[in-house]
Amino acid sequence: MSRHNGKRVKNTWANKKIYKSRCHYIFTTSKDSKNHLKQTFALSDMQIFSIPDGTIMPDTDVFPNNTAQTAARQKLAKALGLGTDARFIGVFDKTAPQSKQQLCTVSEQLRRQFPSHYLVVAGIHKDRNTMCEPLTPRVHLLPQRQEKNAFYQALDCCVYFPDSRNFYQGVPLEVTRAMACFCPVIGPDAPGIRDILIDQKTGGVFDPKQPESLSRRIQWTLTTPRVIRTQTQEARAMVEQHYTMDAMGRDIMRIYRLRQIKVDRSKLQMIS
Repeated sequence: MSRHNGKRVKNTWANKKIYKSRCHYIFTTSKDSKNHLKQTFALSDMQIFSIPDGTIMPDTDVFPNNTAQTAARQKLAKALGLGTDARFIGVFDKTAPQSKQQLCTVSEQLRRQFPSHYLVVAGIHKDRNTMCEPLTPRVHLLPQRQEKNAFYQALDCCVYFPDSRNFYQGVPLEVTRAMACFCPVIGPDAPGIRDILIDQKTGGVFDPKQPESLSRRIQWTLTTPRVIRTQTQEARAMVEQHYTMDAMGRDIMRIYRLRQIKVDRSKLQMIS
């Protein structure tokens, strides 16, 4: 039984049957959802596991390199029709009306202190050869990107907004991918995100209930390059150890081995 996204699961008779009787094991993609289900249905540590989705580690050409980063920035600036001195803050594809309004507010808050920086919302599902119109002169929309590594290299940091309607928030692949590319990530203190974004260690965290906290976190990230360099290295190491396809495969195989041990013991008991 897998449980990844959705609303809280209620402790009903039917759900008890599903989670306690109809399956041998349960796995989720975040510690928050694992802990919630474990407490709701009184599950043991041998019944439920947190196995985040695995990301594919990028090639070695994403290691921090000023020449490559400058080239990636200038290429993105040209694609968006901006000057070569433009700098960028990436935003993962969240274009709901409330997100657009928050993005415009944040861009205005940052404009005076960082006049060369623009927000880029990436992953818009439009024709890949056509740029979308900007939300404001400071916020641009970018169609679904093909060269993801180059995109992350062009950014000074990137921001992830959660889906407020979704209690179960796994560890997003966009976040682990960016971290694997040494891109500083800022995200909300929310389920799933807090599994991997440890504030001031592997990334930056903001309070989604306080909009101004996001602007402060971005400002801090842009003005402390030495600290951020250390954070991105910590983040990359964390992804490499726990959030790759290989790590996910090892965790899944571990569950199957546990099941096989139980089956073998039962057979021995029947024989004896």
